[in-house]
Amino acid sequence: MLNKKLLDKVLSEYNIKINNYEHFLLAMTHSSYANEHNMKSNERIEFLGDAVLGLLVAKYIYENFPKMSEGKMSKLRATYVCESANAKYAKELKIDELILLGRGEEISGGRNKDAVINDGFESFLGALYLTNGIDDVKKILEKLVFPHIEANDQVEFVDYKSLLQEYVQAETRSALTYRLDKKEGAANEPTFTMSVLLEGIVLGTGIGRSKKEATQSAAKDALSKMAKN
Repeated sequence: MLNKKLLDKVLSEYNIKINNYEHFLLAMTHSSYANEHNMKSNERIEFLGDAVLGLLVAKYIYENFPKMSEGKMSKLRATYVCESANAKYAKELKIDELILLGRGEEISGGRNKDAVINDGFESFLGALYLTNGIDDVKKILEKLVFPHIEANDQVEFVDYKSLLQEYVQAETRSALTYRLDKKEGAANEPTFTMSVLLEGIVLGTGIGRSKKEATQSAAKDALSKMAKN
């Protein structure tokens, strides 16, 4: 079950107290643990946390970089709100120790997987938002995320999906679609194959440990092929 003692210790470092652990139990419940214990997983609350994180980081960039263009602001946010960056924040928050994993996921090293602890980080923020409100989420980000943005110490994240979309929109009004071709491997360590299509024609294909990663890989493959042509 949820390690309330560790959670309280982590939150105390940010001068945050909670009286209700319900949302945090949900936030730390990985799908592998949920399946084994007939519980709800953190997938929905992760969606909420991702939105709160994106909003607060966008607001910080808007207020602290007044001369930065919209395009550069988007790139900066993507650099500091992405799977690899979130995994680093998660480890500082000890999400890797707090998250509840199923036996198979535990054995396969789930606590060290960026995709797993990234989801846990976003879910954690969603739980804090629901429990205490957005001001306490901001307390976390002020110490954990904003200093990294100010220092510009992260390798720039390249959003191939957005780049491909911009390229296509400049040539045609048709929309891109992404298709899941295959999901292989064990349930606790799947591999996804995604394709990106334009008007039914496959432009590129990519593989990744998550659908997001495979989607970016497919977009990168499409851009690479277009560059050669």
